[in-house]
Amino acid sequence: MRRYTGFNGVAAGPAPAMVRLTEYAEFLTGNGLWNNGIYGNRPMRGKKSTSVHATGRAADWSWRKMPESKTRPERGFGAYEPAKAFIDTLIHFQELFLLEAVLDYYGPPHGQGWRCDRDAWQQYDRKTIAGAPGGDWFHIEISPRRANDATYIDSAFQHIFSLLT
Repeated sequence: MRRYTGFNGVAAGPAPAMVRLTEYAEFLTGNGLWNNGIYGNRPMRGKKSTSVHATGRAADWSWRKMPESKTRPERGFGAYEPAKAFIDTLIHFQELFLLEAVLDYYGPPHGQGWRCDRDAWQQYDRKTIAGAPGGDWFHIEISPRRANDATYIDSAFQHIFSLLT
């Protein structure tokens, strides 16, 4: 288990490793998961403390079905199960990706969260994350240790792909 970092200061923009991880998530799921936001210097929803999104190391990935538009193809699984399966795979390789946290806004009674310092999901039995239950996205956080190194994410996926061949 690793130490959870959380908010550790405001960045100038999105961390390159989080951008790359998000690109892989979109590609590997055929846009079943899509980028619903990475960087934002703002408070957490419904709270006064600053969101980890301000560090550039957090992203929200939605599985909401979105129709094709003039600028984008259709995207989103439109179903929770395949999105959760991809997230579970990511958590399986959490040490490789230096994954620190995942918030799942969907399930009752109040969503759930996974963190590296407990290496387990925790079901929330009271209102803990705004948007739960019923939210159609996951909040993902990575460690600051390699956050500015997009090639680190490439190497992590190359290692996983080598296990498949």
